[in-house]
Amino acid sequence: MTLNFNQLSFKQLNFDQLNFKQLNKDEQRIYTALQSVIDPEIGENLIDLGLIYGIQIQNNIAKVTFSMTSQACPMSEMVIENIHDAVSQVLTDNNELELDLVWEPAWEPAMMSEQAKQRLGWG
Repeated sequence: MTLNFNQLSFKQLNFDQLNFKQLNKDEQRIYTALQSVIDPEIGENLIDLGLIYGIQIQNNIAKVTFSMTSQACPMSEMVIENIHDAVSQVLTDNNELELDLVWEPAWEPAMMSEQAKQRLGWG
């Protein structure tokens, strides 16, 4: 696994939530696996929170671009480990995992899915 800590954003990030239907089948498996990763402080999955900015498989490298709710997140190591574990379970043997933690653009509650906002009473 490779873990990158970048200050620059992933090219042309779109925060209308990741579109499951635009992902290929392998990327869809990663998306589904990430729905099982729960932010321990908020109690919602990373997909619905809008913390997963990108999923891409290219040249046998599965890259997940993501952020945290804040740079001071005390649970970041645990969340990164949970992302790694969940995605590793669905990767094919010939794919390497690269986790790319970015801080720009900063996460904000507006990035959450409508369902998450409703569940949290923010809708």
